[in-house]
Amino acid sequence: MQPLEQQSAEDFRDTPHGRQLLGGFRGLLFAPDLEREFRRYLGRQARFAQVLGACLLLIVVAGYHSVEWQLYAESDPRWLRELTLLRLVEMAPGVAILIMSVFHRRVRLVANRLFPLLLVLVGIVAARIDIHYEVSQTELAFRYGAGLLIVCSFFFLGITFWRALISAASIILIDILMAALILSSGEMQVHWISVSYYVLLLTIGAISRYIHEYSQREQFLVRQLLGWVAQHDSLTGLANRRSFDAALRQTLLQARRDGQPLALLLLDLDDFKAYNDCLGHPAGDALIRDFGELLSRFSRRPMDLAARVGGEEFALLLLNCDANSAQAIAAQLLSEFTERAIPHPASAQCGCATTSIGIAMWQSGQTAEQLYQAADAALYQAKRAGKNRYVVR
Repeated sequence: MQPLEQQSAEDFRDTPHGRQLLGGFRGLLFAPDLEREFRRYLGRQARFAQVLGACLLLIVVAGYHSVEWQLYAESDPRWLRELTLLRLVEMAPGVAILIMSVFHRRVRLVANRLFPLLLVLVGIVAARIDIHYEVSQTELAFRYGAGLLIVCSFFFLGITFWRALISAASIILIDILMAALILSSGEMQVHWISVSYYVLLLTIGAISRYIHEYSQREQFLVRQLLGWVAQHDSLTGLANRRSFDAALRQTLLQARRDGQPLALLLLDLDDFKAYNDCLGHPAGDALIRDFGELLSRFSRRPMDLAARVGGEEFALLLLNCDANSAQAIAAQLLSEFTERAIPHPASAQCGCATTSIGIAMWQSGQTAEQLYQAADAALYQAKRAGKNRYVVR
């Protein structure tokens, strides 16, 4: 199989990640399920940065305020009281993020959703402080905190482009509204210089973030496809042998724990080598794809698994499926495949492609390897008995 980077996305159009790569994402939004998956991935990637950002927020704000206490304790005690309250509000989101970071994963997911709101809250407080310093024109003033928050919304914090853009734009709009309520018309004209600075920061941040997130999303899709390729057969899209072996062991453990029946069906296309010799390998690949598509329809439940475990050999793993149900499924598979009437010039049965099926039911004390060997022995019996049939062992 070719490496993923040498293959076309067309080869993976039947997977959600392949379809998204083919469809594109210029709007920086995936299909709903993929978008949720990406945001969880982004949240995990940015968790350390968010905790670090919260710590830096607390350290910087506490440092600023310790200096402000020295500056305004005597000269402007009224502003110092208001400033103390504002700084506490500014620090509260940092404390909340640190607390939520130690909780269960679900709590952290809630924290990720709240992050833009907390960011806007800190930005509003920073804008209020900036406006006061702008009016008072003090010699030493910690201004442009809102501008710093606008930059941080696009970088370091692990929120998506659109959330960052909305957060940054909200900070600017609220800053303008507060300034219009607090400042005189003359002071407001000067304040527009600060607003233009904020807009410039938003524009630069948005462009940079868009390019960076587009690359992140593309890498995410490729990484997920690589994971899919490692677990699936590229021709049929079914689970591959490695994935099947792991699932068989895991499912057997669950069947043992819950006391549920477990059925394993091994299926083999009859006279496949002769089919290939007569019609060529492209026709053989088409037959395998067609049979894989049929088999996938019989593994709809969450714990069911359809796999291609060899060249023309397949497996169907069915948890909580008794012997009668397994035989009914095998009979239906034989019937539906025969009804497709795929011509097979070398078939000794009915002139069309057929399959043989071996069924093994898990017995107490049996290992995964022993269950597979039992199904393989049943498949061998079905072949010897004339093919196009199933045998239970």
